Amino acid sequence: MLDPFATLEEAGFSLRRGGGVDRLAGWSPELIASLDWARLSELARAIAAAGGCELAGSRVMPDGAVHFGMIEQPKSSKPRRAMVKIVPWNEWGATPETVRRFDQEVRTARDTRGILIAPAGFSPAALRTAQELRIEAVDAAALDAAVRALPGDKSDFLFVVTTAGDFSTPSCPVCMKKLTRVEQETQALLSRTIDTDGLIADVVVCDRLEVVSGCEVTFLHEVKARAITIYGQATGDFVCEGPVTLEPGGTLSGTVAARSLVVRDGGELLGQFRILEGELGSFVKPAVRWQWRCANTSGQRLCASVSFEPHE
Repeated sequence: MLDPFATLEEAGFSLRRGGGVDRLAGWSPELIASLDWARLSELARAIAAAGGCELAGSRVMPDGAVHFGMIEQPKSSKPRRAMVKIVPWNEWGATPETVRRFDQEVRTARDTRGILIAPAGFSPAALRTAQELRIEAVDAAALDAAVRALPGDKSDFLFVVTTAGDFSTPSCPVCMKKLTRVEQETQALLSRTIDTDGLIADVVVCDRLEVVSGCEVTFLHEVKARAITIYGQATGDFVCEGPVTLEPGGTLSGTVAARSLVVRDGGELLGQFRILEGELGSFVKPAVRWQWRCANTSGQRLCASVSFEPHE
């Protein structure tokens, strides 16, 4: 159905959005990655249907993840069953743990292959995991290539339908109404310990950051902290008021700007490091954070629990 993407950046996800999206420019990976999860789901289903697949209904989860089944080449002598999943909104990119979780879901169905759609892309480790588990990895670049390969009138029609109206504000997975931007001012800095694998999609500004041993985590946004200690594996961009310490077995991939860097025996830095000089200023500043929230007070009880982080 959908071809996996061809190339990856050396670190981070294969697609990093930058700036706004120009709708007038037509299809692009950036535009597809900016879509509401519901619009993205319908686009993926339309591409599959155009490829001759027989589709089952979609199942929407409270986190914005979407599952649907399909039969590829249904009229051939060897039809194939496939399970398709679009990752949750608060992930949007895929880490190895994202792929492994999906693999467990695929294993519950016999003779079914898995297709995982992560619009923001796959980390290099996630791509390797997908290849090992025979999960087809699809990002926004692959969806862009697939929709462009359709006949011109079909591609144009899908573009008009997909981008009509407000196509980027996410919908509530419970009531399907558009979410509302809610702002909240925060001042206090807390320490943060990361002890589970996966993608950190929210903005991290903290006092002390620690990634525990055996944990593999990717930070989508630049991390700011007063001190950072890595026992596991961390990927991203880091700014630190004080020291960054890589303990034995700790690996940091990406860029680091800090007062000092301490690499213990067995620790490893895979990326660029620069020393911060002069007055940096405290990270303890009033900051306005915002989230997407459901404002449908007359809706279902679960609407109140919907909380989506912005992708910018």
